[in-house]
Amino acid sequence: MRKRMKFAVILAVAILLFACDTGDDPKKEEETGGGDFTSHNTDYSILVRNNTNFKLVAFKGDLQADKLIGGIPAHANNHGLPYKPALFDKTEDFPLILLTEAQYNNNKNNLLSQKNTPFTRVYVFYNKQGDNSSVYEIAEGLGGTNKLRIINTSTTINVEIRLGGVAGETIGYAPAGIQETTLKLEDGDYIVFPVFKRYNRIRDVVETVYPKRQDGQPWRQSISLGDFGNGTVVSEHLMNLNELMKNLVMTSGAAWIIIDNQTEQGVRFLEGGTPRKTLTGREYTSTSAPLTWQIDMPKLSNNNYADSRDVSNWKFGPSADEVSLQESKDVNTILSTVTIERDKLYTITVSGQAGNPSNPLKAYISSTTNIDVSDFDIK
Repeated sequence: MRKRMKFAVILAVAILLFACDTGDDPKKEEETGGGDFTSHNTDYSILVRNNTNFKLVAFKGDLQADKLIGGIPAHANNHGLPYKPALFDKTEDFPLILLTEAQYNNNKNNLLSQKNTPFTRVYVFYNKQGDNSSVYEIAEGLGGTNKLRIINTSTTINVEIRLGGVAGETIGYAPAGIQETTLKLEDGDYIVFPVFKRYNRIRDVVETVYPKRQDGQPWRQSISLGDFGNGTVVSEHLMNLNELMKNLVMTSGAAWIIIDNQTEQGVRFLEGGTPRKTLTGREYTSTSAPLTWQIDMPKLSNNNYADSRDVSNWKFGPSADEVSLQESKDVNTILSTVTIERDKLYTITVSGQAGNPSNPLKAYISSTTNIDVSDFDIK
């Protein structure tokens, strides 16, 4: 009887341990090569939305074991990738390289073999000091047997390929320095829009521009891939951006604000009473280190951005002494509304001294110039 009881206890413990092992332990998944697939809701590095049917493994910038960030479940929404201090030690942009779990497991001893044919790449901007709440989308339709080959010979300009419009979801990313990138797509029809991006470290803005046609609409290309049912099969399409972008004009979906600080202290920019910060979380601009703020235009649809926007309740100046924009340096009529146009750089001059009636603080638009996007030419 005692032997039977001892056997029953051992059997019960074994069943309990088996039942408790759900396979959800992220450390166990990492040991088997899957990475950490749990969502980090607070201490995360990057937020992603996976619209595909594949479990994915994410790398920062390069396919090396020490660049592995973590895993992303299929159809994950606002999934927080883990924050790893060794990987996320500074503000920068980089390609998020994604492999399917099968790709990773089959090639983990030779990850670089997947360099030109990853599942996809996504352009990511990581902000060490500021906000990282942007959600980067991984588009549905990726992972098929068809190939979209993208030629980008630029060493400085990164290219996103977006679906349905310049504000649509991204199906892939052809980074600078890699001449040819191949995306794998399911059968179907795609209207693709190239969008050019880079982080301007001097101005602390992510510059985003796209080519437009003569009618002002964004340039796009229609692609059909797969079996057409009449004996015709198209399994590959080449986009040579160097050839396609010839003689096209670049435009952006934003304007920039820069402050010419002629006061004796730090100056900030308020909108509706709330301080506007730069990408890296900076708020005050000095006389010697001007900051740039990006003013995004409203989306008309996924296809385009508005040419302008009306803004109000803008104030500039030292903390607690900010003043509204006035008409000009010598006309102190307050502007209730200002029209800001895209592709324009507005210099706001702030001068005077707080609390000095003979030299009061004033803020006004002292110059308006075009944002120069000519160096986005990838030829």
